[in-house]
Amino acid sequence: MIKVNKKNKAKNKAFEFLTIFSMVFGVVVGGGIYLKNSGENGVLAQAGNNPYLALAVWVFIGVLCSLMMLTFIEAASSKTKSGHSTAQSWANTFVNRKTASLFSIMYICMYLPILTSIGALFVVKTFFEGIEVFTNTSFVSTMGREGFMALKIFLSTVILVGFSLMNIYTQKPSKLIQSVLTFVKFIPLLCVVIGGFAIFIKDPSGENSFNQWHNGQHDNVNGFNLFFATAVPILFAFDGFIYAATLQKDCEHKEVVAPAMLSAIIAVTIFYVLITVGIFFGAKDGDIFKFFDTLFKENPWVSLLFKVIITCTLFTVVNGYTTLIPKTVQSAVEEGFIFSKSEKKDISIQKAGYIGMAITLSVYTLFLIISIAIGYANGDKDKEINYFLVADLASSSTVIFAFIAYLIIMIGVLHNRRTNKVEVRKVKGGFVIGIITTILVTIMVGYICYVYLIDRLLPDSKGSIIDPILLIVFSIIIFISWVINECLFSKQDIDNNDFILRINPKNWFKYNKELEIEKFKSKSNVK
Repeated sequence: MIKVNKKNKAKNKAFEFLTIFSMVFGVVVGGGIYLKNSGENGVLAQAGNNPYLALAVWVFIGVLCSLMMLTFIEAASSKTKSGHSTAQSWANTFVNRKTASLFSIMYICMYLPILTSIGALFVVKTFFEGIEVFTNTSFVSTMGREGFMALKIFLSTVILVGFSLMNIYTQKPSKLIQSVLTFVKFIPLLCVVIGGFAIFIKDPSGENSFNQWHNGQHDNVNGFNLFFATAVPILFAFDGFIYAATLQKDCEHKEVVAPAMLSAIIAVTIFYVLITVGIFFGAKDGDIFKFFDTLFKENPWVSLLFKVIITCTLFTVVNGYTTLIPKTVQSAVEEGFIFSKSEKKDISIQKAGYIGMAITLSVYTLFLIISIAIGYANGDKDKEINYFLVADLASSSTVIFAFIAYLIIMIGVLHNRRTNKVEVRKVKGGFVIGIITTILVTIMVGYICYVYLIDRLLPDSKGSIIDPILLIVFSIIIFISWVINECLFSKQDIDNNDFILRINPKNWFKYNKELEIEKFKSKSNVK
């Protein structure tokens, strides 16, 4: 609960406004800005090296997320059956239990394991890249590409397993790490904003992303496709913003919630735009790590220091998601979204943690195997193997699935405005804005799916074919897992849930519910 001074109502409101504002700002600004502002899958690369398009998409996504927040403020004000405020709980409240089960499987089997794997791999990758630039040496030439790759994978695995085990048995170190590093992460970001403009003022004609664009060094690609392809890494940076809406439960003056959260999201957007402009001023390819090399080229040790700070702050990604995985598995079982043989529908946090860790390590290992296989298939023995390839590309899949889930929940919340089945605290103007936002998100998600599923498969496409393959594979895995989960629920309560009978091809066109249920019970009794 946010502590307030009850004697002064005006001060209370101001204090709660600032508290919510700062908490939302801290929650949304995360490691995504580092991961998605570098490399061939970064924001500038996806924008065809057009910095103006990249900035326009940052602003558009920021405004869209601000409008989406109004709908999720309503969703978070509802009283869910379990008391949880998660996408799964909201789906259960505003849509149905089957949708909540689908979302639970998506988060447990894909979303959280992928983001945890990315965090563990990216921490080590960032650290060694900083060391190599500082020492002007290549670990590939000194250790061999297989030896260097094995070292980095070993360290990433130790980080992944170590944080997973720590968060299974205790939460105290996790809270301390998150609290300290949440403040530390703003140090390099503020340096980017100030340093970027300093570089431009000192040398406006220097090598930067804007001058590169004006010199004609950019891709001539369909601007419409580029716009939506650029939206994906930016959505990754904003992803998770909806959970800031749950902060209102600890707020005494509910009227300050919407203004505080909207102000915070708008402030995050402005901050992200300033950071991006700063990066574009300091690096011609939009790489945030090369920006520090440019800014501190006369003092490379300072550049290394900032990269080490960034590496440390990236531990919050691994720590945060390894904390969430056990809780997500546990809440999914307890809320009845995931089948359990136990009548009490309970599972210990330790068991949930080990289940989550097993799934995460499976996804992590699979990504490494595929990435390494692709690296060897390329045939360049002198080039370092990009074992991070598939994990990096898979981040786009997580964003697409997450925003499809958000869209379904938004439709459910808007439908509730008509039916009033669920009691919510209605936001003024929320219904009209919600309709407009839902249409915009539908168009955006729909076209992104086209770009990543269809356009990537066209002969003249410059995107990776791995993108549609990952989307299709994960869709199949999630769907099969959901069908199995529903069949187990159906077997347990066939009278009220005949799902297992309805998916039988024999019953698709001609189905007698009472007769088929009796047949099923007879077979079960015989067994």
